[in-house]
Amino acid sequence: MFQSVSQAIAMTSLTLTINDLFLNHRQSLIQTIYRIVGCPQTAEDLAHEAYLKMLQASKNQEISYPHPFLYQIARNLALDHLRKEKIRQRSDSTPKDGEDTGKQLESIPSTVPTPEQQTADRQQVSLMLDALSGLSERRRQILVLHKFHHWTYERIARHYGISLSAVEKNVHVALAHLLSAQEESPF
Repeated sequence: MFQSVSQAIAMTSLTLTINDLFLNHRQSLIQTIYRIVGCPQTAEDLAHEAYLKMLQASKNQEISYPHPFLYQIARNLALDHLRKEKIRQRSDSTPKDGEDTGKQLESIPSTVPTPEQQTADRQQVSLMLDALSGLSERRRQILVLHKFHHWTYERIARHYGISLSAVEKNVHVALAHLLSAQEESPF
């Protein structure tokens, strides 16, 4: 219980630090993003998104240098935005003279999996669920926390009160179990 309270206090303190950082550098952050994207509304939206991503990242990892980290997130978001805009512009472009729109649409590959692929995917999921059920409860929880919730080994060790090497061993054994189940599968 004491650990939970101290963790909650630490998280609240970290959130307040990130809030202060964002509020103190908000205008500079927006200007930095604006120079990349060229739109004030988009810059403001991306600055807010950078703040939210930093808050989320702080829950899963220790951030040693928060100021540059926030700006790097913002730059990455701005560059991603530009890439998406280029793709959108290419897909929105009108057909060239003499080009049939129907033929353009036919040349776009379908993203819907084939019935065979859907069946294989279902079988693979079923196989993995069966393999997961073959793990001990604690080992399964450790694997899920690490692989699906992106907890670090250190965080899992603190949560369960075990050593870092015990967490590593549990993750490796669980992954080895899943891999051997997959290799033994006829699918």
